[in-house]
Amino acid sequence: MGRPKGGSAASSSSSKKPKPKPKQRGGVDFKKYKHKVGRKLPPPKNATNTEIKSKTIVLPEQSMASERAGMAVNKRGLTLRELLQQTAHYNANVRRAALNGIKDIVVKHPTELKLHKVAIIEKLQERICDTDKVVRESLYNILQSLIFPSLKEDNAISTRSTLFLLMANILNGMTHLSIDIQLMAFRFLELVVLNFPSSFSSYAEQAFNNFVAVLSNDRINLHDRNKLNSVLSGLGHCLSLVAKTIENDDISNRQVHDLSARELWKCTTDEDNSLGRAFAMPNLLLKLQSLVQILINSVEVSASELCAKSAIDASSCEALLSALHCLDTICRIFVHEVKKPQLKFSISKTQFGPDWLRNSLLVHLKNLWGVKCLFHEKGDDKFFIFNLKIAEIFLCLSAWIDSTMFPAEEFCHFVSSLFAKAKTLRNKDLMEMYLSPIITCIPDLIFNAPDDSKGHLLEAFTDTFRGCKVDCKLILPYLDAVGEMLLPEKTGTWFAEDGSGVLGYHDAWIHELPRILLQSIDKAPSVTKVVLKLLLRIGQYFPTMDCENLRPFIKLFGVESSSGAVELGPFVNLARDCQELATSCLYYFPSLLPDIIRPLASCCLSDALEPLILFKVVEVLQSTYKAGSLQITEQLNFLLLLMARFRVHPGNPSKVSNWDTFKSLNRLILTSLSEMGDGSLVLELMWNNLSNAIAQKPSMHNMNGLFRIIVTLDAGTNKLMNEDAIKLIAGYLVDASLDLSKTIEVGFQHDKTRLFQYFIKPCTIMFDKNDKVLCSTLEMLKSFITGDDHLLSSLSNLNYPGELSCRVCVVTTILIFLCNDQKLHRNLSFGKLVIKGILDYIRHQLDSSGPNVTYEEKQKLRSAFEQLKTKALQLNCWDRSELEGLSITR
Repeated sequence: MGRPKGGSAASSSSSKKPKPKPKQRGGVDFKKYKHKVGRKLPPPKNATNTEIKSKTIVLPEQSMASERAGMAVNKRGLTLRELLQQTAHYNANVRRAALNGIKDIVVKHPTELKLHKVAIIEKLQERICDTDKVVRESLYNILQSLIFPSLKEDNAISTRSTLFLLMANILNGMTHLSIDIQLMAFRFLELVVLNFPSSFSSYAEQAFNNFVAVLSNDRINLHDRNKLNSVLSGLGHCLSLVAKTIENDDISNRQVHDLSARELWKCTTDEDNSLGRAFAMPNLLLKLQSLVQILINSVEVSASELCAKSAIDASSCEALLSALHCLDTICRIFVHEVKKPQLKFSISKTQFGPDWLRNSLLVHLKNLWGVKCLFHEKGDDKFFIFNLKIAEIFLCLSAWIDSTMFPAEEFCHFVSSLFAKAKTLRNKDLMEMYLSPIITCIPDLIFNAPDDSKGHLLEAFTDTFRGCKVDCKLILPYLDAVGEMLLPEKTGTWFAEDGSGVLGYHDAWIHELPRILLQSIDKAPSVTKVVLKLLLRIGQYFPTMDCENLRPFIKLFGVESSSGAVELGPFVNLARDCQELATSCLYYFPSLLPDIIRPLASCCLSDALEPLILFKVVEVLQSTYKAGSLQITEQLNFLLLLMARFRVHPGNPSKVSNWDTFKSLNRLILTSLSEMGDGSLVLELMWNNLSNAIAQKPSMHNMNGLFRIIVTLDAGTNKLMNEDAIKLIAGYLVDASLDLSKTIEVGFQHDKTRLFQYFIKPCTIMFDKNDKVLCSTLEMLKSFITGDDHLLSSLSNLNYPGELSCRVCVVTTILIFLCNDQKLHRNLSFGKLVIKGILDYIRHQLDSSGPNVTYEEKQKLRSAFEQLKTKALQLNCWDRSELEGLSITR
């Protein structure tokens, strides 16, 4: 059996019949191969092998990075040279990045700027007229913060050549067609003027031509007026520089006015001389005259706009103030030119005089008078500031203002209203800034105004002066104005005598000075010196002035209470120059001295006062006494207070010894006393106070000084012959020798010996002049040896030694020093019985066998006895047998 055929299987097999192959067209050249995907084709049999085999050649330092190694680059890796080249790129973004890169390099590598400064400026100055605003601002910042500070350190020649390149481009930018570039060029000019003011004179005429052109340019519309702030600010700086330069030139002219012809020629040909840098004033004044009219028109337009607005914007106010400031500076330049004297070597006389000032400048300024009335109606502080600037302009010209042009009474009322308004001004900083020039001009206004027009002005000025605080910046201008109206130093005119109406306010101004002085010491130390100078000048010019208004001046030195205690004033804490000024004032205010003496003495006794000021006070009061302005009793009391109460302290780690100061003061006081006339009469006048001072038992140094006063005036006075005085003298000698009496061998204690000689010096002089005082003192010393120490008046307030040997050594030391003085031998001979009694007493103590006398004490007594006996034998006042019989038996 087989598999059956047919059915589905048969049908499927029959359906798969082979298809007939298509017939190829043409012949077959190549045989086609079927390749798998991704399999690399073998090269053709006829392919040519083009592979080249070679070795690598390595060249060192071939890359750009290696070329920059060690060079200064910015954050992007560019060098200064590459960045300077990119500043001229056509793309503004590239130029901006280049300027930022230059700033980055200069900040990180300052030496790059020092080495390539000229190259940097030569390249950067091309960007002053750049069309991109950001580029110009970046250049401005680089010049301001980096280039100009470094350029100031260079010499004048390199700076001059560098600035020439800058100014050439700046002047070119001022005439650019683009308004923005023009305005930016004026900012660059202002930057140069601020940093290098001496270079402006070479370009002044051309610069002011450009100022006139830009300010009168119709293309700058009213809504663009705020853009002129930079122009007006630069104009103000340039005008201020002109004003300052011509003032300095006048000083130089006065210095060379009397020079010889050869020296004068040298000054005029010297390139660096200030005269060679002066402005060409005739041409310059004509350009400034053109600016006046333009500025006044600008002020009128701006004032009308501001008054019409409901709110004032800061930019418009700034522009108006800048325009008024420029007008004020121009007026001052004109006034200075009118006042300027013509020197002998002047090439040509100036054509600008008072008539020109009235006929040209003041005619234009008439319009400002209406503007100030417009501002006066407004209550805002800023409008008040505008009027202050307008008043400042007219005050500058007050000497040339005619009443037919500007009524004097109306003008004085206008200025008076400004002072009244200033008291209510809310912004104190603005008041201090803009009221100061008005105060400075008040003396000239009062001097030139008619008498019937200045009453309100004087009243308003005095009222605001009283209300001015010492820490306000206006206090110094007020003091200057008061001084100018009281004193003839500046004006050459006595305001108080010319019928100007100032005399009625003379006392009111002076009455305020002590108050300002006392308040300024803590709040405004710089004002203190100014007030003291003013007080000193017032005292010099008004020697017969009633000082009652200056009575608070006493508080500068201290206040004396009803109990006599003195509270020190701030005088001791002032600076030395202020202390000298205050001390000099004492000479000119003698009527205050009786109340000042005790507080002044307390200040002089303070450790805080320098010795030089202490000596100056004594000298000034002595000069005042010699001039007859100080009573002799007052001067004597002052000198006595210093001598009796000056505290002498030895040197230690916390304090420096002031003993040398006291010795200098001692000599100065004694010299002053000796100049007062007959010594005995002077001593009679001060004896009561002197004896009271001695009775107070001051320190050894003070007692020494008081004794020296007696010795200087009358060493032989019989006023010492009383029991209390003798007790004090004996106690003084005992106290002085206590430190020295530890050993009798005084020759080995040089320092203590000199000190002891210093202390007993006044006593030896008194003993030489009065033998009775010497004998009484010896008797008192004898009683001290015997143990009656209650008879002495100790200065040290210490208990005297109880040991006999100590007492004997103390007295023996005194007697030995007295015997060493040849001048005292005669007077000591009158007290030989006392000396013999002392020796007898010592011998008796040695011969006795009392239990209280130890062996050591006997040795001290024996040494003292022998030394005193030896010195006593030198007196030649007794027989040899009188002392030879005195000997120690045991």
